[in-house]
Amino acid sequence: MLMKLEFIKNKQLRRLTEHSFYIAITLILIPAFLYFELCIVLPAIVEQWSFEFYCHIACAAFLLLNIMGNMIYGMFTNTTIKGKNLEGFNKEDWTFCSVCECLRPPRSWHCDTCDICTLKRDHHCTFFACCVGYFNHRYFMLFTFYIFVAMLYSLFYNIKFVSQFITWNHGLILVKFICPLASIVIDFGDESLYVFLVVINVLVGLFTGFLFIYHFNNLLKGRLVHESKTYTKDFIHNRGWKLNLTEVFGERWYLTWISPFIHSKLPGNGIEWNVEDKYKLY
Repeated sequence: MLMKLEFIKNKQLRRLTEHSFYIAITLILIPAFLYFELCIVLPAIVEQWSFEFYCHIACAAFLLLNIMGNMIYGMFTNTTIKGKNLEGFNKEDWTFCSVCECLRPPRSWHCDTCDICTLKRDHHCTFFACCVGYFNHRYFMLFTFYIFVAMLYSLFYNIKFVSQFITWNHGLILVKFICPLASIVIDFGDESLYVFLVVINVLVGLFTGFLFIYHFNNLLKGRLVHESKTYTKDFIHNRGWKLNLTEVFGERWYLTWISPFIHSKLPGNGIEWNVEDKYKLY
């Protein structure tokens, strides 16, 4: 469950505290797991400095590049109405935001945490410290996807590694898996620490896997989170899986999984949603 510091009344201070906490967790967990996998697990599973060893190093570098790259791009890509020229558009279906005191485009919503309206707002991402909207939706999807892949990849070898140390010990090992933190305090040692890391590995994998599958299902149907609660079928923005992918990942949607640095132009601007011509090229 995500921590919410509701007792902090100042909105900006609460936002800064919450985001600092989760970003710190991310920046601590990633190096910790990287060290554990490459410096402890990998040398114990494969022959050090062999071809297989270098293949695993290359895979780890690829995963790390995509996790950190998509996280940074997601955090620093502006997808709010701030700095956007909203003049000259047909504002027939626009709504008024009483907080920003301006008209906002369709599918744009105000975020109480960011305190501004976001274009095609899907949800607020604590780990990005901002909302997931039209221009950074791609990075959120790939961020969760690559963490999920990394957790599955490492779990396979972590189980092989931990199995070398685990002893049944009259069922005590089950207690260590059920209460890993308690086992570290009571019976601190390599076995308890490795079991704890495997449990964290499983929990992070389940969490990010759920996030990716849930949001990818909405993506394929052209829906946002709040729209999925309202619209079930015949949704006006559902243009088929391929065009829905293009709307999020851009024209080169089939290449964006390789690297966050690959440029893939989006077909729209996050402001107009009744323009059909932008889809005729695909």
